[in-house]
Amino acid sequence: MAETRQEKKDERIQSIIECSFGLFSENGIENISMNDIAKESKIGVASLYRYFQTKEELAIEVAIYAWKLENTVFNEVFSTESYNLLSGFSQLKELLEVFGDALVSQRSFFSFVYYFDSFIKKEKVSRERLAEYEQTITETNEIVVRALEKGLKDGSISFSNSKSEVLSKSSIQEMCTTMMHSLFCLAQKLSISGDLLAMDKIVESRKQIEILVNILLSALKN
Repeated sequence: MAETRQEKKDERIQSIIECSFGLFSENGIENISMNDIAKESKIGVASLYRYFQTKEELAIEVAIYAWKLENTVFNEVFSTESYNLLSGFSQLKELLEVFGDALVSQRSFFSFVYYFDSFIKKEKVSRERLAEYEQTITETNEIVVRALEKGLKDGSISFSNSKSEVLSKSSIQEMCTTMMHSLFCLAQKLSISGDLLAMDKIVESRKQIEILVNILLSALKN
C-alpha cells in the first residue's frame, strides 16, 4: 500500500513538472503563477505547495527534467556502434547538425531554457541550488568534448595550428563551451522571436543553423 501511495505521489509530481514545462516554455516563468500551474495540473493550489514550496524550486526541477530529455535524445543518437566508428570530425559534424533537427522538433526546449536563464538571474538563484541542473548540461557537453578529443587524436580536427591566435591558444573545453553557447543563442533567438521582423525572414531558420554549423566546422577541420 505504501509503495502504491509513493507511486501515485511520483506520478503527480511528474504531471506537475510536465504541465509546468508547457506553461513556462510558452509564456515564460515570470508570467505564470502557482495558481496557473495548479489549474493546468488539475490539483488544488494547496496540494501544489505540498509538492513544491516555491515556484523557484519547481522551475529548477522542470529545468532538470527538460535537460534530461535532451540527454536521452543525444545518448540514443550518439551511443550507436556506427557513431563510435566515425572520425572525431564526423562525430562533431553529426552532433552539431542535431541542432538543426532540434530547432524544428524541440522549439519549446530552447524557449524554456531562455526563460529559465532569465528567471534564475532575476531571482539570484545560488550556484549551489543549480548544481544538479548544471550536471545535466555537463553530460551533453561531455559528448562534444569527447568528439573534439577524438578528432585531435585521429587528426581530423585541428585548431592549435590555426592562423588565428585566438583559436590556436584555445583549449578543448573553451572550444566546446563557445560552440554550444553560439548554437544555443541562435536556437533560442529563432525559437522565441525568429520571425518577429521582416528581416528575420530573409534567411530560413534551419538555414541559419546550417550556416553557423558549417562556419564552426570549417574552423576545426584539419
